[in-house]
Amino acid sequence: MSHDRTPSARTSRRTPPTARARRAALVVATALLAAPLAGSPATAWAADEDKTPFYKSDQEVIDYINSFAPLKDVAAIQGYPVTGQDTKEITLEAVKKTGYSPDQAVQDAQKMLEGFGSTPGFENYGTEERTSSKEDKDPGWLGNWDAKSICGQPSDVLEKQTRKLTCGFVGKIDKKYPVLLTTDRAPGGTHLTYVTEASIGTEEKEVKGWKVGGKLTINASPDNKGIALEGGGEYNQSTETTKKWTNMSQLRRDFAVPEGMAGATFQAHANAGWYTGYIVQKIDNTDGKAEKTVAIPARVLIQAPTDDVPLTWVGRQVQ
Repeated sequence: MSHDRTPSARTSRRTPPTARARRAALVVATALLAAPLAGSPATAWAADEDKTPFYKSDQEVIDYINSFAPLKDVAAIQGYPVTGQDTKEITLEAVKKTGYSPDQAVQDAQKMLEGFGSTPGFENYGTEERTSSKEDKDPGWLGNWDAKSICGQPSDVLEKQTRKLTCGFVGKIDKKYPVLLTTDRAPGGTHLTYVTEASIGTEEKEVKGWKVGGKLTINASPDNKGIALEGGGEYNQSTETTKKWTNMSQLRRDFAVPEGMAGATFQAHANAGWYTGYIVQKIDNTDGKAEKTVAIPARVLIQAPTDDVPLTWVGRQVQ
């Protein structure tokens, strides 16, 4: 098992692997580089030069990736989350069941986002809770515009309607390091070679205040036989992002499932997390000297803020 990283990015945290280790069963070099595992779980194969560790549980994988690509418990995006939203309907009831309330979201927005403080001299109408992610139009103060459209408007357009609007997303961690690509199960004793590549497509919007997001595309083509695999997804950057994801070079990677193992798959995990929370809109009615906040349920994929590598490849032992 190895994570995708360049040698230069690793030297500050771990000793670079030997040449022999780079030829080990699960290799991730240049942008995808193999390394010895410090403190790997007891249920994994020994992390020596001849064996690739295969993990038996999701928690073992999470603990491993968390060691170099940690995720915040609560994350925020300044501006509307242009990319990386869950396409399924997210209900208010479901978000509240996670223990994350609209009131807490507003408090977090006031701490983590710009423009969510109270406007001096304005009457506060409180927070309006939408019942689901599909209910994103404001029939009152914003003339029934949907959240994405209104958040993307230049400020001068809103000011002509005597409105000022600040948008963002705040959420609580829901699922860490989701799987974006999985190979077919391979029995013990199998040796496979894949040519892998991952690319980042930036999707910036020419609108002030919208945080950058992008699209991650993964390719894994069997070198000898079989159908090429593709995976990927959209993601966002949080307000605490210090390192942006970068493209990864094409790499020929050898996978070997140890003899005696029932079988294994190889998975590409995003160095990111799904966050469940709310798209928040603070609306100022400048004519009426009034303000309110709207909370729309949402689920958003956000990259690990301090890691510039988008993927981690792991071996998963089949039980």
